[in-house]
Amino acid sequence: MGKIDIDISGLFASQRSGVKIDEIVVFTERLSAMINAGLPIIKCLQTMKEQSDNTVLKNILYGICLDLEGGLKFSEALAKYPRVFSQFYVNLVLAGETGGIIDEVLIRISSYLSKEQELRRDIQKAFAYPVIVLSAAVLVIGFLTMFIVPVFADVYSKMGVTLPLPTVILLGISKVVGKYWWLIGVLVGVGWFAGSKIRTTERGGLFIDNLKLKVPIFGTLNRQVAVTQVLRTLASLVSSGVPLIEALDTVRDLSGNKVVSKIMDDLKENVEEGAKIADSLEEVDFFPPMVVQMISAGEEAGALETMLSKSADFLDRDIDYTIKKLVTRLEPILTTILAVVVGFIAMAIYLPMFDVVTGLNK
Repeated sequence: MGKIDIDISGLFASQRSGVKIDEIVVFTERLSAMINAGLPIIKCLQTMKEQSDNTVLKNILYGICLDLEGGLKFSEALAKYPRVFSQFYVNLVLAGETGGIIDEVLIRISSYLSKEQELRRDIQKAFAYPVIVLSAAVLVIGFLTMFIVPVFADVYSKMGVTLPLPTVILLGISKVVGKYWWLIGVLVGVGWFAGSKIRTTERGGLFIDNLKLKVPIFGTLNRQVAVTQVLRTLASLVSSGVPLIEALDTVRDLSGNKVVSKIMDDLKENVEEGAKIADSLEEVDFFPPMVVQMISAGEEAGALETMLSKSADFLDRDIDYTIKKLVTRLEPILTTILAVVVGFIAMAIYLPMFDVVTGLNK
């Protein structure tokens, strides 16, 4: 399936580590249950190491057990594997260790990861059909252009038929693609490499990430996903006892979007100066007004983490609606584009044939 440009990679580091998010969720839930039952954490980890079918996870759990036996805290041992246990995960575990509620914190982590994974799957599922249709169409059009069109071109050339403009254009495209297909691949590769390099610069990365949030069709969805991620992460951190300033730092580092990172820096600066978080959210003009009002009510009632969580759940419903609306819009757009392209190819191929038939009838 093609890649949808929704940037939530900061929370899914383990996708690239050989350990799936689902495995992390199951591990976290089981660890919480075993600790709650009164088992020592090393015994819990050893048990899960023996039961795991994932060699990578087995080795990681073995390493964590050695670190714990050597005197490290659980959070410090987890921090050695950032590609599996994100900074968010480590910070929550640290807060649980400090507050003596490690089992409760682990439940919050597993719930959080499950919701984020569910969001990822919903997005992939919604866009699977458009991506498959578009990919199949590109392959079919490429096949027609590179292999079928040249056959008709040879036939028409031998018959000495005068080719109409659409056929001339299609033959030109066919020759370019057939002769320089490798150059197209090189240009795509160079473009991707240049984009990656530009994104590593401060101004270039800020421009690209800002574009992701404003691009037509997908911009709204990207923005909603980013806001939901911020709210849910803050809710989990604050409810686990992480100070708000540290929570904002964690969200900034996990966001994967330079625009969001800058917003978190601004929020942190305002909160450090004594401003309420709702007032600060209103100033940055990134969060929906209803979310700001809900958080303001939460601050007044002393239930900030509750309102942060409810706001994230509220935006989840908005994301579902946005996804359905985008798919509804994309399907007729793709159908129209494909109809135009295929119609042009068919017309370009068969127009000269009509001329030949007409000439024979005369």
